[in-house]
Amino acid sequence: MKYSRLLQCGRHLLALVILFFLIKRLYRLLTGLEGETPAFQPIWLIASLGLLSGYRTLLVFPWRTLYRSASQTQVSFQAGWTLFQLSQLGKYLPGKVGQFLGIIFLCRPLDISKTAAVVSTLQGLVFQCMLGFGMGVPVLLSQEANHFFHKWSAIFLQNALFLIGLAVVIITLGCVFFILWRKGKPFFKKMETVQKGTRALFSVRGIPRLLTVYLLLWGYFGTAFFFLVKSIHPISLRHLLTITSIYPLAWSIGFLSLVTPGGLGVREGILSILLTLYMPPATSTLVALLSRVWVMSVEILLASIAWGFYCRWKRLNALNEGAANS
Repeated sequence: MKYSRLLQCGRHLLALVILFFLIKRLYRLLTGLEGETPAFQPIWLIASLGLLSGYRTLLVFPWRTLYRSASQTQVSFQAGWTLFQLSQLGKYLPGKVGQFLGIIFLCRPLDISKTAAVVSTLQGLVFQCMLGFGMGVPVLLSQEANHFFHKWSAIFLQNALFLIGLAVVIITLGCVFFILWRKGKPFFKKMETVQKGTRALFSVRGIPRLLTVYLLLWGYFGTAFFFLVKSIHPISLRHLLTITSIYPLAWSIGFLSLVTPGGLGVREGILSILLTLYMPPATSTLVALLSRVWVMSVEILLASIAWGFYCRWKRLNALNEGAANS
């Protein structure tokens, strides 16, 4: 019982620290905007939301390929899309297992194999994370980044409190989760399905084709992010490649921050730093903070639609079971 309370305290501490830093950075943003006013362009924002919604839907196709390889069975697009959209919200729980627990809970009414669904989701995340770092190469090798690395000490000192505080929170909560894992709490026993999936990670046929698909999807998402940036700051089209590379890199780093829910705080910090290569610091912080709202708004919208499909699916299953019993 005391370990459950310790876990809850760790989650609350994480939430409070992230909230503190976000408020602090927002305050600095507002004071920094006195001399500059972002030129908001709603057309680019609408275009970015449309592309982002399409990206969330297109991700289901490689997931279905991975699922078919893991289960040797087919899954309908509607069932896969419904499960995929609903389970996305679970990633905001600490520990990176919320998404998998959501999949396990949601699978039965959709006639989807729990183990195969978890395995295919884990495989997709590994591919996305690996390619996200690869996508970040152009921005790291850009001329602006070379100039940035020469000034790394000044940037670090400017953000020292944020980075040190974030590192302390991540290390502390990582120790908490490690202690709970060593004690064999039931919470972590639920990860057995994930551990089984790890052993089958690279047993998928056609990996080069899947990697190509995920790489193209990252480029598609990066274009949507470029439109979001352009809706706030008049950035030149010649920066398309580097801006497209920034978000996948920040996403991958945030994904590896194992105790932060959905990379919250880490991803925004990386985005705000990298975006300063191409825009004023106040604007880059604004874009970084709004990017989380941008992503979550589409996730919530699609999850709401998927919930309607899911409830309909459950009603149909209940009617079929009632008819079979009668």
